[in-house]
Amino acid sequence: MVSGMELPERESMEFDVVIVGAGPAGLSAAIRLKQVNPEFSIVVLEKGAEVGA
Repeated sequence: MVSGMELPERESMEFDVVIVGAGPAGLSAAIRLKQVNPEFSIVVLEKGAEVGA
């Protein structure tokens, strides 16, 4: 780290389940997990510009 240089504070969020990929399998997994336990906090990450890209 360069001395005298402050790094910006990073925001963080906590989830019970993280699914990488918003294709058919990822979205199906998220939906099914919510059906099994509605209390789960779930996030689906997609690196493409659109869901399923």
